[in-house]
Amino acid sequence: MVKLWAEKEMKNLKRLWQVGIPCPEPLVLRLHVLVMSFLGDKNGWAYPRLKDAVINSDKYPELYYQLIKNMRTMYHKCRLVHADLSEYNLLYHLRVLYIIDVSQSVEHDHPHALEFLRKDISNVTGYFKRKGVRVMSIRELFDFITDINIGLDDEQVEAELDKIQERLASQKELSITLNEDIDKMSKDLVDEEVFKKAFIPRTLDDVFDVERDTLKVSKGEGEDLIYRKLTGLSIDDKPEKIPSENEVMANSENISSISTKDDESEEDDQDEEKEISNDSMFKE
Repeated sequence: MVKLWAEKEMKNLKRLWQVGIPCPEPLVLRLHVLVMSFLGDKNGWAYPRLKDAVINSDKYPELYYQLIKNMRTMYHKCRLVHADLSEYNLLYHLRVLYIIDVSQSVEHDHPHALEFLRKDISNVTGYFKRKGVRVMSIRELFDFITDINIGLDDEQVEAELDKIQERLASQKELSITLNEDIDKMSKDLVDEEVFKKAFIPRTLDDVFDVERDTLKVSKGEGEDLIYRKLTGLSIDDKPEKIPSENEVMANSENISSISTKDDESEEDDQDEEKEISNDSMFKE
């Protein structure tokens, strides 16, 4: 069992190392022994865990955005979900967070991959929120990490992060009354708890009503679909007009009449072919 875990960590660390995510460099694997580069100083002291590190409060926002960007890279380029990401499995040194302990990480086709990702996001969001960082909601961060429409280039990801930072800043500066503020906070808390327990479909077979969701997207709705950005569904390119039932019926009648005419023409062609073949036989 230990040998299998060592092999899995070796494989997962290689994926992270190859795409440039800060982590220990895997060196040698022999049976159940994994040798990797040491993350620490020359005196043999390892870098502190994020939980134990002494960090100035103004450094946490930078670390937050660094980490969520690496989580997105890990999801799309490494095709992995950490499955146990928290301040206990992150090392800190010189404004850099190093991801460690990836032996339990799973690939996208794992039946609980999205549930593990949601738990990782909950841990990260809770930690940085306690440190005073303006964080995204769990649902927003889940969408950012899984959204396939953003792209994989660093410039595209940075542009999206800039938009998110501007939106979070504008939300804080927005002046609203105390009652409205309380109502909004209550609604956000309810939405967070609902998302934590909501079922996330991994394939179309898991979707309860595909036709209903498709119709919502075609009407420019569907913002509440939990799997919309995960699958790349876009509600921006909506049709100018949704056909009514009468138009659908008329179109179906036209299609049926066209198909009837096509069938009649095919029968005429077959009759002509028979006549030609009969004439040729008569001549022979």
